[in-house]
Amino acid sequence: MVVAGIGVTAAFGGLAQAADEPPPKVARGAVVDQGEFRTQFVRAVDTVEKGTFGEQKRYLLITARVTNLGDETVGVGLLPEPGKIRSMPFSFAGSVLRVRPEIKTEYGPDVYASDFGIKSRFLQPDVTATVFMKYELEPTATAPTSVTVDVGRFVFEPLGLRDQTHYWQLVGDTEDDETFVPEVAAEVTLPVKQERG
Repeated sequence: MVVAGIGVTAAFGGLAQAADEPPPKVARGAVVDQGEFRTQFVRAVDTVEKGTFGEQKRYLLITARVTNLGDETVGVGLLPEPGKIRSMPFSFAGSVLRVRPEIKTEYGPDVYASDFGIKSRFLQPDVTATVFMKYELEPTATAPTSVTVDVGRFVFEPLGLRDQTHYWQLVGDTEDDETFVPEVAAEVTLPVKQERG
């Protein structure tokens, strides 16, 4: 289960030397096999939407089509802070290892699934859902012209030597007792389109 991280350690602040081969670059809309998920990153937009109280808010919205290939319902989850993966993530968003350039927001991005106007925090087995990663932007901020998403891959293996229960686990290596360094399975670059709501 332990696999050396490819390129991600350097991306997370140079904790170790990067591997010789960079992760595969995947085109926008192409299917990424993440083991537990089949994912297509389809678009990124700089948009304006109505906030909770009717005010205008600006967002960078990254959209993916995600199919849960496992047998159980899985949480959409939260995106990890760049360089701060402390434990094994068990959600789709935990496999989104990094978004470049880093989009700084006060509380981090909101990540959720939504289809037919119904917002959800879960991915059902064998159902394709639209997942949104929504970063609030300052009204005067300059949005990037493109974003690059590094994604990891899951394998279905026993948790450990003593616990032989199989779980979907992110492929990577544990550097010490606290720091998990995931392997980057694919790198997807999306152009950011301007869209005004």
